[in-house]
Amino acid sequence: MEIREDIVKAAAHVFSRDGYQRATLEDVAQLVGIKKGSLYHHISSKEDLLFAIHDRLADELIANTRAALQGAERPADRLRRIMRVSMRLIAEHQEEVTVFLHERHTLTSERWQAVVAKRDEYEQIVAGVLAEGIEAGVFRPLPVRASTLGILGMINWGYQWFRPDGPLSADEIADLFTDIVLDGVRRRDSAGGKE
Repeated sequence: MEIREDIVKAAAHVFSRDGYQRATLEDVAQLVGIKKGSLYHHISSKEDLLFAIHDRLADELIANTRAALQGAERPADRLRRIMRVSMRLIAEHQEEVTVFLHERHTLTSERWQAVVAKRDEYEQIVAGVLAEGIEAGVFRPLPVRASTLGILGMINWGYQWFRPDGPLSADEIADLFTDIVLDGVRRRDSAGGKE
């Protein structure tokens, strides 16, 4: 069932504000400007909305990341593009990201498995870039899985504090984070400088 975008957006706002368990479909319907009964023409349950938020956000992140990596050959450039896509997603969908990260275990097992598959697909993209950099000798041979989770943890926490009107844009924060990561993973030459 395809759910209207304005309904999903309203659900993200309500779930982010109130938490999924406390949020009501009546609040979602009111925000959309329809009656609660009319909402059931678009969904069969509140969980449909939660899944739609997770599913659409994961699809957008994966698609935007794959598109951003096109034409980027150097591992450092590829990592920077990944970081920018992630921070832009937070900037543009902060409520959806909040719901994604707070309510991920609320989904029933079948739907949760679908989300986990997409999460794993995205993590493999990031891990692949790190592995390419290690193989090319540009990044130090660090544990790829732990490094991937560390990078994602750094960027994902941005949903808690990023403000569009703050002193740094999403791209500036992504570049700052990328520089921090690269200075930690870039191989040092014998003189102690950077390659």
